[in-house]
Amino acid sequence: MSQGLSISNNLLANSVQLNLNRNQQALQKTVNELSSGLRINSAADDPSGLAIATNLQTNVDGFNTAVQNVQNANNAAQVALGALSTTTNILQRIRSLAVEAASDINSQNDRANLQTEVSQLLLEVNRISQNTNFNGQALLDGSHAGFQAEQNAYLTVTANSALATNGGVASASGINYGFLVATAVASFPTAFNTTPNAALPGVQGLGNGTGAGESTVDGTIELQVINTGVSIAVQETFIESATGLVCVSGTLFGPSAVATTALGLHPQNITAKFTSNYSGFDNVAVTLGAITTADVGTTAYIKVSQNVAALTNPSNPAFNFQSGANEGDVIQVGIQATNTSTLRISNINVAISSANNPSLGAEDAIGQIDIALSTVLSQQANLGAVVVRLNEDADSDTTAAVNLQASESSIRDLNVGQATTEFTRLQIMVQVGTSVLSQSNNNAQSVLALFR
Repeated sequence: MSQGLSISNNLLANSVQLNLNRNQQALQKTVNELSSGLRINSAADDPSGLAIATNLQTNVDGFNTAVQNVQNANNAAQVALGALSTTTNILQRIRSLAVEAASDINSQNDRANLQTEVSQLLLEVNRISQNTNFNGQALLDGSHAGFQAEQNAYLTVTANSALATNGGVASASGINYGFLVATAVASFPTAFNTTPNAALPGVQGLGNGTGAGESTVDGTIELQVINTGVSIAVQETFIESATGLVCVSGTLFGPSAVATTALGLHPQNITAKFTSNYSGFDNVAVTLGAITTADVGTTAYIKVSQNVAALTNPSNPAFNFQSGANEGDVIQVGIQATNTSTLRISNINVAISSANNPSLGAEDAIGQIDIALSTVLSQQANLGAVVVRLNEDADSDTTAAVNLQASESSIRDLNVGQATTEFTRLQIMVQVGTSVLSQSNNNAQSVLALFR
């Protein structure tokens, strides 16, 4: 349909104006994208793209924050490891003092002086446990112990002596009669007793062979071949680590009567109810080798470690480290207390002696410190393993953050090269449109020529 000249509606200029407005809007959008560097600046630009990109950015921020959490946890673990290293050094020093005190070249006054240093070092162990903290959070006082697994009681023959002769008795059923301690096992009758019986007074850890004995405790059993003047026998002595109480068996054990039977109980300061011939001190049954006159002075030591019940205390929850971006991405770390009480060395005393052994307390101290060292070293190993795990977690978080950021960028970020080309095109279109609009307005004025 042809269109004649019209002055009522400037149709030509209106058409140009429409296209010019569209180009102006497109140019404005392109300028906004170029100035922000983003393809999506509002939900109107790409509703679904904005939602996806925002969720991806949320995860990126979460992973980056988790990396910082892991670094803080690492720093706390390093503080704890440093304190545990110092505690280890102290325990090693105490052990050296105990070894020194175990030599009979030292007098009781010498041992008392050594104990003075031991006591001060034990106080330092407690101070480290109480005061080690990170950002106000105590690390080694047990306030973040969480769950700690049960530790079963066990025994170890720490020192055994070869006998001068086997006495013609062959080894059988795992029993080696060529040593003073031919075998040592948990009695009662097949395992340690771990349930205290308050109805039976006396030294903890003394069983009566019927299941009614006291619970197994930390202590040292000393077995020594002596010459009574009438016969050769073995005397059994027990020292309880926690109290320092020393008990000497009222029964001496000869080479024939005890060749295949366990040592009996009849401590000098314990009531007659503890007279069973089955359970030895601290619920340990010992079978002796075949001793002779040539074995007088031979000594063996058995170290007994008590049962430690599982620890679950809601008031002392383990540390929780948020190591990931999402709910439940948590690493839990429990750090048990490392004071003298939990290490079971609070009453260690290298000056304790018995009638036949002035260094009995020192010998027990050596074994007890070994148990404490094992506990501290296990704690260090656990924390070290946690640090390794945290580092791996941080690396995983960083990798996830980088990959998610790349995905978010591909959705939200602007293709600058393409946008620059479009910007140049739109600029030209706007300039051309402006010029054409001016010419269109002049075209309407041509109607006036008809009136001349």
